[in-house]
Amino acid sequence: MDMDWIHKHRVWIVTHAPAFVMAIMLFVHPDFWKILTSYTGYTAVGFLAGVLSLNPLKAIFPRIVLLKRLNLYRQEFGVSCFTYATLHLICFIIKRGSISAMIPYLLHPALMPVIFFAMPIFVVMTITSTKGSLKKMGFQKWKRLHRKVYFAEASVVLHMVLVGEKFWAAVLFTPLIIIQLMRIVKNRSKSKLTSG
Repeated sequence: MDMDWIHKHRVWIVTHAPAFVMAIMLFVHPDFWKILTSYTGYTAVGFLAGVLSLNPLKAIFPRIVLLKRLNLYRQEFGVSCFTYATLHLICFIIKRGSISAMIPYLLHPALMPVIFFAMPIFVVMTITSTKGSLKKMGFQKWKRLHRKVYFAEASVVLHMVLVGEKFWAAVLFTPLIIIQLMRIVKNRSKSKLTSG
């Protein structure tokens, strides 16, 4: 395999290699859902919290070079969130036995936020995460669309709380919400100084 190709796609490889292994595990032995359900869920949530923290952190700490570099890979991190969320959903389908057996659970209060809000948003974010989509839509329209990810964030938090993962919801999302609020405050302060 071309080393230049590996270097160019190294972040894709690192973020998705575990997902590839997990998918094979589920294909070979579906009972692995018992182990992988939690791993896929936490990994998806970790990528979500991570990618949503990058822009606010860069705005708050503009001189930190590492944050600038990590921001270059937001597409990879965002798509990784969708990939692991999809595996998480597949684990749930396997647990229930089939897609048809899962359907009655779609209206369960703990699942509705992610099934009807988070996952559709993740799908749209993934499809439109390419440079081609950005160019075709135009930056402002693309940006407005991608702001819908905050609805997905709220949906995932609600899902975690309703399935009894309040502790991890707090651990993963409290710092993120604080960072997001700090960016809002900083932007408003900057706007007042500019207008003044």
